[in-house]
Amino acid sequence: MGVDDELERAVELHQSGDMLAAGTIYREILAKDPDHVDALNLLGVVMHMAGDLELAVELISRATELAPDYGPALINLGNALQAAGRPDDAVKKFERALELDPSAGIAASNLASALNDLALHEEARRTGEQAVQLIAELPDAHVNLGNALLGLGRPEAAQEKYMAALERDPHHASAWFNLGNAHADAGNFRAAVPPYEKAVQFDPGNGDAHYNLANAYQQLDAYADAIESFERALVIEPEHIDAKCNLAGAWQSLGQPDRAVDILRDAIRQEMLRGDHESVDLHWNLSLALLQSGNMRDGWREFEWRWRTPTFSAFRREFTEPLWDGRDIAEKSIFVHAEQGFGDALQFVRYVPLLAAKGARVTLECRPELQSLFEKVEGVSSCLPLGADVGGFDVHAPLMSLPYLFGTSETSVPADVPYLTPPCGIVPDLRLTRASGVKVGIVWSGSPTRPDNYKRSCPLSAWGPILDVPGVTFFSLQVGHDHDQLTTAEKASEVVDLGRGFGDFADTAAAVANLDMVISVDTSVLHLAGALGVTAFALLSQPTGFLWMDDRADSPWYPSLRLFRQTTPGDWSVPVNACAAALHELVKKRLQ
Repeated sequence: MGVDDELERAVELHQSGDMLAAGTIYREILAKDPDHVDALNLLGVVMHMAGDLELAVELISRATELAPDYGPALINLGNALQAAGRPDDAVKKFERALELDPSAGIAASNLASALNDLALHEEARRTGEQAVQLIAELPDAHVNLGNALLGLGRPEAAQEKYMAALERDPHHASAWFNLGNAHADAGNFRAAVPPYEKAVQFDPGNGDAHYNLANAYQQLDAYADAIESFERALVIEPEHIDAKCNLAGAWQSLGQPDRAVDILRDAIRQEMLRGDHESVDLHWNLSLALLQSGNMRDGWREFEWRWRTPTFSAFRREFTEPLWDGRDIAEKSIFVHAEQGFGDALQFVRYVPLLAAKGARVTLECRPELQSLFEKVEGVSSCLPLGADVGGFDVHAPLMSLPYLFGTSETSVPADVPYLTPPCGIVPDLRLTRASGVKVGIVWSGSPTRPDNYKRSCPLSAWGPILDVPGVTFFSLQVGHDHDQLTTAEKASEVVDLGRGFGDFADTAAAVANLDMVISVDTSVLHLAGALGVTAFALLSQPTGFLWMDDRADSPWYPSLRLFRQTTPGDWSVPVNACAAALHELVKKRLQ
């Protein structure tokens, strides 16, 4: 049998899927003729499919050296280079193939794919459009164009291209996967789940598809399904750090932070054994799981990793003066600077009197809305609004580093309340002083800037059982855009609106101090009530904030608070009814 006959037989085997037999014949041909271009090219393709990318690149490169204008070999070399993580080199090969044959639709499609890998999405879009025109029947051409559009922030347009690919091949796993990505990028996680499920059905070895499916489940509070998919992703890619972090987060959201802690600590140990750089995400997520589990001493130590995360590093403050390390601070000045939200500031300003008790002179920075309230905190020498000129000081500390620096544990939380008092001179609203019955302030929504606000907010329309409790005058402390629910919710007309008149937290504090109690979702007003020592009922979503921990009806931070938790994510009926019953009992006792 001549070489041409051998090659024909090998190609038949190759096309039938018998790569081993085809590869054997290609090798036999090359043993006789080491410069046989077709054998070099096709054996390179076989090696690519076998995962030996280095040998694939070597073989096909030799073929293109011998035949520089051999378009199919240039395309195959580009494919191998892209798979080997060299998209810039792949682009050059695809571009050369297109120069040789401007009608080569596969070259245009693959060039769009490589350009997407380089995040050159506008160039990929133009090339993808060309590919679709040249070879409309090729599903990959539509997928690569869709990926370019997705990279350009056009998820709806991308969805159309993925659907076009699926019309041509309903089993195209990449089209299903990227269709899921397009829905997820558009924020429609419910629509993303079915395409991701198709993607893992048709390509069960795609770890990213399992991971993205898990993330979509997690966004929908389907934590058990998320856990299953994260675990499948980790079977395929055992070192997938994000999958480990999010798997731990799913367990934490199910109210099992101890399992989350075990996963994260095990992952950190594995990194140390491999000699890898410790993952910031693992430590940051460990801090949240530890704090939610009640292990504050370890949790606050790990919480210091926040400054290495992209989110917090952007807000890290740099001064020539050193950070306070917890040592003797008597007769020294310390600048305590603000970080994170209003609720965090209200919760942790309690540490300022402890600094003063150590003999420190404290300059406190806070948001302007808190300044007039925080000026009255015991031990504050000077209170400045965020961004003001600080002047000189000896050491500085972020406000939320103080629990770590003071060695706070679950048995040493500084919980002496009140540690806040309203400024003098604020005249109480006459509607408060003249009201009859038990006076209860209510807040149903938090800050809209928080991504999870929709989960932790309980619409006023769901408060019916609470508002039905007799012997109560309800006062709205709500501010912000959700204040408008007072005009639409049933029985809202019976609620006295105080929130519209608030200018800052001093005004809110003056109102709260004249109430008998507060009922609030997880907002800054809830922290304010606790800091003022006012009785408060908290309506908490599931999952809840890590500082509220799990499986307890009280808070070590605020003795005057009682917690009512969702038992099912998104269902407010259980905590609302329980809160209403507790309020009824409180009113009965107060009016006796």
